[in-house]
Formats: sequence, C-alpha cells, structure tokens
Amino acid sequence: MARSRQSLRPTRLLAPLALTAALVAAPLHAQMPQQPAQEPMKPEAAFQRADTNADGRLSKEEAARMPAIGAKFAELDKNKDGFLSLDEFSSAFYKADK
Repeated sequence: MARSRQSLRPTRLLAPLALTAALVAAPLHAQMPQQPAQEPMKPEAAFQRADTNADGRLSKEEAARMPAIGAKFAELDKNKDGFLSLDEFSSAFYKADK
C-alpha cells in the first residue's frame, strides 16, 4: 500500500501546479498587444485588382467578379460606354461605406 500512495503524489502536485501556471499566464496574455484591424481596401487598389487586362477600365466580365459591383454595373456605368472607369467604380465604393 505504501507504494501506491507514493505513485499518487506526483498526480496530486500537478493540479496545483497547472492552476498556478494558468493564473500566471492569464494576465500576461491580457497584456499582449492586439493586432491592428485590417484596413479596408482602397477603391484604387480594388479597381487595379479587378482590372485583369490593365486597360484602366472594368468590363462587365471583370466587374462580375465582385458581386456587389457586377449587380449594379448598368447603374454605375454613368456614360453608358459598357465599362466602368475608376471614377464610376469609386462612386460605388464610397456609397457602400455610408
């Protein structure tokens, strides 16, 4: 019987040790700097990314890759040339912010 009591001792020590480690780690974790929120993409960057052929305008097919823009393509195409300029695209981008 003496032997089984000795084998339980390390187990009895682990619980308080784990509790102590958790109590020490919690305040340290709370003091860690938070990662800044990701900045929203600027209209110019989104436009360049969508302009896959780099012609400086978005075709209906290019705009369709962005569902919110593709769904309003005809409305956004103010001059009705079948393409979105950066200005036309940006106006939609800023409307979405409001």
